[in-house]
Amino acid sequence: MPNRLPNILLGLLFAYFGFVIFTLLDDPQLEIYDEARRAVSALELARGDAPSLLTPPYYGEPDHWGTKPPLLVWSQAAWMKIVGVGELAVRLPSALATLALCFLLTWWGKKDWGSPLAGALGALAVLSNWEYMGNHGARTGDFDALLVLFLTAQLIFLFRWVKTDQIKWLWLAGLAVFMGGMTKGVAGGFLLPGIGLWFLVDGAARRKLLHPGLYGIVGGAIALVVGYYFLRETVDPGYLDLVKDNELGGRFNDVNESHQGPFYFYLQTLFADRAFGYLIPLLLPALVYLLTNKELRRPAALLAIAAAVFLVIISSAATKLYWYKNPVLPLVGMLVGAGMFHLADLLAQKIGSTRGKLVAVTLLAGLFIAPMVLISHRIMNPRDYQETSLRKAGFRTFMRRGDLVKAPYTVLIDDYHPNARFYVEREKGRGKDISLKRMRRLRPPLVVTEQPADAAFSVGERVVVCHTKTWEYMFDRYTMDQEFTDGRCKLLTVRGERLPIEDL
Repeated sequence: MPNRLPNILLGLLFAYFGFVIFTLLDDPQLEIYDEARRAVSALELARGDAPSLLTPPYYGEPDHWGTKPPLLVWSQAAWMKIVGVGELAVRLPSALATLALCFLLTWWGKKDWGSPLAGALGALAVLSNWEYMGNHGARTGDFDALLVLFLTAQLIFLFRWVKTDQIKWLWLAGLAVFMGGMTKGVAGGFLLPGIGLWFLVDGAARRKLLHPGLYGIVGGAIALVVGYYFLRETVDPGYLDLVKDNELGGRFNDVNESHQGPFYFYLQTLFADRAFGYLIPLLLPALVYLLTNKELRRPAALLAIAAAVFLVIISSAATKLYWYKNPVLPLVGMLVGAGMFHLADLLAQKIGSTRGKLVAVTLLAGLFIAPMVLISHRIMNPRDYQETSLRKAGFRTFMRRGDLVKAPYTVLIDDYHPNARFYVEREKGRGKDISLKRMRRLRPPLVVTEQPADAAFSVGERVVVCHTKTWEYMFDRYTMDQEFTDGRCKLLTVRGERLPIEDL
């Protein structure tokens, strides 16, 4: 195999990474729950409606449903200033964090795993997880992709500090701890217990436990994150009580919103993943080979210990959501990718010459081709795989029909639909006379100081409904003309109030 072939393979892999991370990133519309709520907070922050930079807003008030620190929302608001208000700005922080993760693993492969291809294959394994490439993952406006990047950076930089004794890696690890905490609070330290256990069992790492910089830098990073919480309490009284319920025990001790499962829930999701399931059987032979290889044993042991401890921690929690396992994907992915690379390289050496290297490349391609095809199909057809497709309507598509759906009109929603609110607010920002009304009083997760009255409409008012409940609400109260229908959305014109049945 020519010496240029490794670089060609790296180029092809990163072309694939760019394809699956960025293709159709702004399609489909925002997911109805977490992604859209973060987007609304970022939109309000970008236009200056937040009471403070420390408090992500919702309806101009501090968001008390999402109590996480504001790094993600800050990033989304910044991108809205650069590329405009839309799905792209909401999702770019996650996409760029995922690309950075690919570079980080490839760089680590070069430094400590014998080849950058070992790390690139690890990144390929991460991007072969079907669920990670969907909601709460690499391509959506949620906390998780940023969290995965910073947690992985903590592990890599602490390993580099132990191996090289260069203090710069400890400083970078501290920075990663701080950034992880500012992304998702307590979850920003979820790999530290496993890394700490590795420090105890690895001889060279154990000697580092006496280094005062470990506690000063990492402890200082944690203290800065804690400082944010107390600083926010000064501008948002009662915030710490909310954090106590949401982050420090609520979801861990109690089942939240019926999200429950058995202790082995996360292992089950790894093995049952539509694409990653093709790779997870490779973990055992990869791990056996890596742990028996003198040069690769230490980083492999770190990954295995950190992954095991992390899975035990999240599996012990009462609330279980599939995206909680995302931080383990780079650890497992690196073990699979690096292990398969070195086993293929061993095969190439046994066969010898260019033929052996071509056999190795063919073997690796055969192992990864199935998940790559599946993930590529998902990326090219994003609307076919929307997690909440049956529970959300095409507000964005309907509002884009400017040729047939001209303002003014009012969008009617059933209580809590942050994706509808995002698109209404975006169109209002573009100068369109569009408003939003709710058919009932608000309940959590939307808490406001003053409750609005139930939606009421006047004769001649034009109303958009996209759900069965909103249609029934209008039909029970008003006589209407239907102007236009597109999918599940209808544009109605109110002609008068409907008489109660007892008056007919």
